[in-house]
Amino acid sequence: MSEEGIISRYPLANGLVLEFRDRSRPMAGDRRQVVLEARVAIPLNAATLPPELLPHLAEITAALGTEAIFTKQEVRHFIPETEAAKLLQEMAAGLLKSLQDYLSHPDFASRFIRKKVAEYQEKRGRYS
Repeated sequence: MSEEGIISRYPLANGLVLEFRDRSRPMAGDRRQVVLEARVAIPLNAATLPPELLPHLAEITAALGTEAIFTKQEVRHFIPETEAAKLLQEMAAGLLKSLQDYLSHPDFASRFIRKKVAEYQEKRGRYS
């Protein structure tokens, strides 16, 4: 896992960790596109897989890798360079407030994994 751009980390009640990353970049002059990414890495293992998918753990990790990544981004355009750091902190506080209960739910990991497996199966069925 790359540590690049990590602003802060928050342990969640379900054992996962919410990270905020700065993905901002310069635009014209002294302006920036301020991008904040909220990210939760969910390991694909026996502890996080829903019971009905447990017999397929090897197939799932072969298809999706060792973790499923939840991400959400907030983007603001043409922000003065002098205001970018403060805006990132405000965006992080807002995302933490809005996402913390959802991401902390005991069933979040298994629900998210179900979704990722379904997306993979749909894509594979459509293009195979």
